[in-house]
Order: sequence, then structure tokens, then C-alpha cells
Amino acid sequence: MRKLLLLLFTVVTTMASAQKYVGGDISVLQSYEDHNVSYYDNAGNKIDDVLKYLKSESVGWNALRVRLFVNPNKTAPNKNTGQVDGTTDAQVCQDINYVVRLGKRIKEEGFAFMLDFHYSDTWADPSNQWTPKAWLTLNDTQLEQKVYDYTTECLQTLNEANATPDFIQIGNEVSYGMLWGAYAPTSNTNRCYSSTIDANWTRFINLLKKASKACRDKCPEAKIIIHTERAGIPSATQSIYEKLASVDYDIIGLSYYPFWHNGLSTLATTLNTLATNFPSKKVQIVETAYYYQNQPTVDYDFSSTWPISENGQAAFAKDLVTELKKHSNVDGLYWWFPEENGNGPNNQVLTGWVNRGLWDNTTHKAHSGLYELKAFAGSVVEDTDVTAQYIVNATFDKDISGWTNTGGTAKWKQNTWAPLSDYCEFAWTGNAIINQEVVQSPTLPTGTYKLSVNYASDNGSTGVFLIAGDQSKEMVGTGNVETANVEFTVSVEGPVKLGVKLQNTTATWVNFDNFNLQKEATTGIEAINREPLTVSQHVWYTIDGRRLSGKPSRRGIYIFNNQKIIVR
Repeated sequence: MRKLLLLLFTVVTTMASAQKYVGGDISVLQSYEDHNVSYYDNAGNKIDDVLKYLKSESVGWNALRVRLFVNPNKTAPNKNTGQVDGTTDAQVCQDINYVVRLGKRIKEEGFAFMLDFHYSDTWADPSNQWTPKAWLTLNDTQLEQKVYDYTTECLQTLNEANATPDFIQIGNEVSYGMLWGAYAPTSNTNRCYSSTIDANWTRFINLLKKASKACRDKCPEAKIIIHTERAGIPSATQSIYEKLASVDYDIIGLSYYPFWHNGLSTLATTLNTLATNFPSKKVQIVETAYYYQNQPTVDYDFSSTWPISENGQAAFAKDLVTELKKHSNVDGLYWWFPEENGNGPNNQVLTGWVNRGLWDNTTHKAHSGLYELKAFAGSVVEDTDVTAQYIVNATFDKDISGWTNTGGTAKWKQNTWAPLSDYCEFAWTGNAIINQEVVQSPTLPTGTYKLSVNYASDNGSTGVFLIAGDQSKEMVGTGNVETANVEFTVSVEGPVKLGVKLQNTTATWVNFDNFNLQKEATTGIEAINREPLTVSQHVWYTIDGRRLSGKPSRRGIYIFNNQKIIVR
């Protein structure tokens, strides 16, 4: 029994050491829900509980991040105007009471919870690190104590609400310091640049040390993160963390947005630099995102690599995951503001779209990028391509044989429009091409599948759907070749209708080609029966399997009654 127990604990601790975290900063979700904004999956089905959906096998997230402002009700610099103009930003609403509500739900659903202290009444970022209004009269020594007291009070409140964070950011994007003072955008007071006087860095370091001490005192099991956003300049990132070497922290947190921080090769250089110079520190990408529409003027335009579209956004997510999995020092990935879902009634949630979220601001449907991120956590094994096994003539090589066309206007077309080549076309014949389909119904065994197809139709056209059983995905035309996919589950082996359907379409032409069917792989882990642990059921063990004589008196994580118990 002891050998078996030790083996089980060895497996548990090995898995824990390799744990990867994937999710997003969902700080506005509670506000959307409070204003009754609905969310839908990519097939158009209403999501009853967004947190449960994010935890589901379809999305596969295991960690969520929430920001915290000191007093967001105070008039603070408006992010759009940069002025203290009396306006408020609806997104700046996360006071401690808000965070307790959302944090408690996050923990109840089994997510790891990252708390992001902004130490400001408003946005904290490289251009804005303004001291909370109530703290402006404090000198530096008093401010250090206030940081400790405030951090302690917030963490104690969360602990008492069963919302203890697992990760704690002590500041947000603190590349140039924090708590600079009153709003003064042209001043260099308290800034921490590479050439800044040592006194500024000493002040910054002392503030971080107080914040860190509060975290260790109140949440000893939590990992502490120092978050910067110089991922586009590897040497600058290295320099910042070298200067902060005396601060007690665990994880290097980075923001990475390709349109501000350059391409994945630059990110790779930064990650390699950190691995070489800070081998004891894990790295987490605590913020990332990519536009799916209306990209503004940016520092680096990658629209030729990842088009500004839903598919382009998904392609970025997939490529980012692929790159991060090459770096063993990276164990966290968070999409920033994935829950963006329109402005809410009367602009009460947002006052303007950001257009980088993983739901569509207009249709409120999930984007395909939402389903790409789970691969980072390593919980997904490579899917199996079963196209040739179940779909006849998937690429329309010579004709459209194997497919049933109801409506009669579908025809084979020999042409080359990469990646379309010898494709099927619904063509204009003088009558509207409505309410017809090109389908086949292979018999599929039980399992989860993803059907994809390349398509093109009139720019802005609607009413064209990729269908798979009872699931469908509308393929809105752009005038260019796009890729659509739809996930579906077969509960009982039997025929499943696959193909393209037109329903009251506005399109005058529709081309499609290259059907692909993937079957999701299983983990290979199956439940087994075991004898009940009657002897050791009420015995305390250390996490590495050592049996104790009684309840431990030292802080730490232990096993009791087959559960992990934190002793504080």
C-alpha cells in the first residue's frame, strides 16, 4: 500500500510541476452578466453559464485573471482623452467587492485565479501609473506602508470569501515603475527608465518589496508575478528584471501583442533571453490578443500573416501556442479581454469596441480562436485526420460525385484560386440560389469531431452555412477565400449529414473546396476500480507521500481524506 501511495503521490507531484495554465483576463464578465448580455458558442447556441463553458472540454481553460483598482469610482484620467475631465470609463469598475464576487465564482468552478493589483484608481500601464487619489498626501515611507496594508486587507477579504488567489500580480505593466504620483503626463517624477537616477529605482523596489511581503504573509501558497510589457525589446526586458533582482517574486509576467511588440521571432528571442538569465523563474504571457476587425494604426502590421478577421485571429492564436510550447520556461498564457461582447445596454458595459475579444461584438457568437488556446495546456492530444475514411470526394478533384445537391445549381468548376482548386460552386442562374445544400451522410462512430472547409462568396453575403449534424457555422462572405469550421459530437454511431447549406442567402455566388474532418483524440486515461483505502483514510500525508502522526502544525499543502488541504 505504501509503495502504491508513494507512486500516486509521485505522479501527482510530477503532473503539478509540469502544470500549464491557459485562460484569459475576464475582468468585465461580471459587468456583462449584471447587464444581461447573452453569450453564444460558435454554432449559435446560447451559453447559460460562461464560466462553466470556459472550463468545458470545448474551450479547455483552467485559469482566469481579474484586475483590481483601489477606488474606480474616483474621477481619474480618461484613457481616451488623457485628461481628468470628469468622465468615467465603464470598464474601470473592478473594486474589491466586484473582485470578490467574480473571484469566488472562479474558484468555485475550479479555475486557478490570478489577481492583478493595479495600485491605482484607473488603468495602470507604461504611460499611466497614477497614485490613487486617497494616497496622494503620503510620503514615500508612508506609501510603502499603505501598499502593504492595502494589499493585506484585499487578500484577507478574498481569503475570507473563499476566493484566495493562486497567482498575484504586484502591479500591472510596471516597466517604468509604479505609483508615480498625481496625474502629470509630461513629468519624469518617479519614473524608472534605463538611465533614471538610482533613487527612483530604489523607491520602486521598496514598494514592490512591501507588496510582495503582504502576499507572502496572507497567501503563502500563491505565486507572485512582476508584470512588464517590453517583450518586443529583449535587452530591455532583461535589464528590468536584473534591476529587480532583490525583490521576492516567482514568475516573470509579460504582455505580448504582436502589433506593439513585433513578431513571434522577437518574442522567442525574449523568452530565450529570460531562460538564460533567469533560469529559476517561470514566464507567463499574462496578456495577449489580436484584432478580428477594425485594426487601427499600429506599430507592426501583421495583417498579411494573420488577416484582420476571425480566421486570422484564430491563426495568430494557433501560431502563438505553437511558439510558446517550444519554451519550457513558459507555463502560462492569458488572452486579454476575451469576453468582449458589445457595449451592453445604453453603453453601460463599454463605451467603445476594442475588437480583440473572442466573441463577436455584433452576433455575440464565440470566435474560432477561443477554441485554439487550450492546446497550450497540453491537455489536448493531436487530433486524427479521418477525412479519407469518411468523406467521399472531399476535394472535388474531377466532379461533385459522392455529394447530394438539393436545389440543382451546384456544379463542378475547374479553376485555380488558392487554396481552391477544382471546386464546387453555387452559381447564379437568373434565380436566387436559396434553400439548397450539397451534403453527404457518412456513418460516424462516437466521438468529437471538427469539420472544416475553404469557401468564398460575395463580400458581406450571409445565409451560407457549414453543417455537421445538428451543428452549423455561418460563413459570412468577404470576397476572399476563408476557412470555416464547426465542432460536433456523435453520441451514438450513425449517419451524420455534412456539407454546405444555403438558407435565404444574400450571396450571388458561393465556392467551396477541401473538406476536412478531424476526430478529437482521447487522452487514453480510463477510470479503474480500486479497493477503498480503509486503513489510511483519516491519516495526514505530506505532498510527497510521507505519513504523519497527526495534523501538521507547519504551513503547507498536505493530503487528508484523499484531498489536498492547505494548512495556514
